[in-house]
Amino acid sequence: MTYSVIAFDPESGAFGVAVQSHWFNVGRTAPWVRFGVGAVVTQALTDPSYGWRGLDAMGEGIPADRALNRLLADDPDRERRQVAFVDPEGRVAVHTGSRCISHAGHVVGEGWAVLGNLLASERVVDAMAEVFPRARGTLAERMVATLEVAQENGGDIRGVQSAAIRIAPGRDELEEGFEAGIDFSVPDHPDPIAELRRLITVDRAYRALRRGQTALADGKEALALHHLSLAERLPHGVELDFWRALALFELGKVEAASETMAAVLGQAPQFEEVLRRLAEVDPVARRLRESGLH
Repeated sequence: MTYSVIAFDPESGAFGVAVQSHWFNVGRTAPWVRFGVGAVVTQALTDPSYGWRGLDAMGEGIPADRALNRLLADDPDRERRQVAFVDPEGRVAVHTGSRCISHAGHVVGEGWAVLGNLLASERVVDAMAEVFPRARGTLAERMVATLEVAQENGGDIRGVQSAAIRIAPGRDELEEGFEAGIDFSVPDHPDPIAELRRLITVDRAYRALRRGQTALADGKEALALHHLSLAERLPHGVELDFWRALALFELGKVEAASETMAAVLGQAPQFEEVLRRLAEVDPVARRLRESGLH
């Protein structure tokens, strides 16, 4: 009654799950991830214990296939389960029980799998398998693109209701001090995949802002401008623009900073007070405020 993609990204070391279902709050029970350990998705006759027990087993160093088979062996309802594991080495194991409601199936690739049940047709999983390895962008963007093509090909025969994405970051990303992972759940929505797409796009904008601020603090001005430009181009809001204006001002982009801050204050006048309070403790905000350019 659900379709999903589970994957390991060897370039970043991240792994995660994205899932959609015509069921309320699929993110509460289906996707499971743990930093440094792996990811699990449990669907059809969903058993959330496959999530935490599977992660515990992989955390002990048990490969994905052995961890999954251990749980299936003791499960009297295993033929009604659809479950996938990916471990820290990118090894994938999937089980689609013989009593899952048709159409039910899965495709396994190198470091990833797509799976679904109660689908409009077998074309749904095939289309997902065609798209995921060719999709471009971040792991989150590639996963959502895979959900989108599933829906374009009929998706869950009942329609859409909820969607979720969970990604555990790679170690390098954490060591660089950037935001850790992704965890978005759309519990009840007329177009949950579109909402998931919107959330990960806004998230990417805020990540770009953070990277810009970090590069600026490290004296890497060209890199800071690159990330700030990306943040500007992606959908966001006044909160992001407020901090982007301050970063631009610190970079000496006075005109751009002034225009950006003026737009923020025109849309959300309460940020005038935010700027005043920030100026009490932050020299860049103080200089911007004293310049009168905003």
